[in-house]
This record gives sequence, C-alpha cells and structure tokens, in this order.
Amino acid sequence: MTIAVREAPTSVGEKFDRAMTILAAMPGRNHSSTGYRHIGPFPRRVLEGIPRSEADLAAPYSMGWQYLVQDADGYGVLDISGKPDGSYSSFRRGDFALGYFEALEAAQADASSTPGVHELEIVDVPSAFTLLITMRAQELTLYPAFFRGKRIVPSSCTLEDLRSLRPKDFHRDDGGPSLI
Repeated sequence: MTIAVREAPTSVGEKFDRAMTILAAMPGRNHSSTGYRHIGPFPRRVLEGIPRSEADLAAPYSMGWQYLVQDADGYGVLDISGKPDGSYSSFRRGDFALGYFEALEAAQADASSTPGVHELEIVDVPSAFTLLITMRAQELTLYPAFFRGKRIVPSSCTLEDLRSLRPKDFHRDDGGPSLI
C-alpha cells in the first residue's frame, strides 16, 4: 500500500509557514502555546457543483493545496492558493476540520488494507458546502468529509452512493475525536 500525493511547489511550503506565523499572532490566541502538527499539503481541486461523474472530477475550477493542522485549539484546515503570488485563503475549524480528519483516517485505513498505489486529492465544492477526499487506485473511491454543510460519518463511497446520502450518514453529535 502506498498513498501518493502530488508534490507541491516549494512556494506552497513557504506560504504555509507564513500563514502559520500569521495565525499564531491572531488576537485571542494563547501565544504561549503556538506549537502545531500538520499533514499535507494535499492537492485541492475546487468544483462548481457536486460531481456526478468521473469527468466532473477531472474538470477543475481552480487548484490549490490544503493542510490539516492540529494545535492546542484542535483541528483546522488551511487552504493555500495555487497562484504564484497567492497566500493562504482560509483557515476553517469545527465540524469541517473534524470531518476532514476522519475522512483522511478512513482513506488511510482502506489504503493500508489494499495493495497498490492510491492517489489522493481533495475536492472542495464551496457552493454546496461540501468537501470530499478522492482516492484512486484501480477504482475511484470517495470519502465525504463534509456534505451540504454537515459532517459525514467516515466511510468510503462511490459517486452513486454520494447522490443517495441520507440523514443516517451524518454525525449526530457535536463531539469529535480527541487530539492525537
């Protein structure tokens, strides 16, 4: 099992470092505790609508990078612009970040039990308040993290399954996983 992630340009790491410095200095932060851990960067594709076919997933609206960050305040998702002169565009916490963490864990668990190379990518659909993690090996597998504004119970699905998500597939509690 191998999870392959497209390599980010050096500038993405520099933008990440600048963003974390800015976020650590924000008012209301505990400045004595500015340590963090992160996973990423993961390639991020932004779509205009919920994908209905694999062709929809191949047509990017824009491209960038995302990091999953863990600090004393919990999890956060940091978006990094793919533009050469861009910086970070958002930092999101709460159920969005918890769903992201859980979907990454589900993808990693599935990849560890399946031979071959698995290509991972983040698909963000801002207009539908949706975030998916896609993993391609022999087949495309989706790991919805946040769907239509709600955190999803982590599991793999197909594009057809995605269209039929029901309330039973959503988290019912506001509690999330504890910090690692």
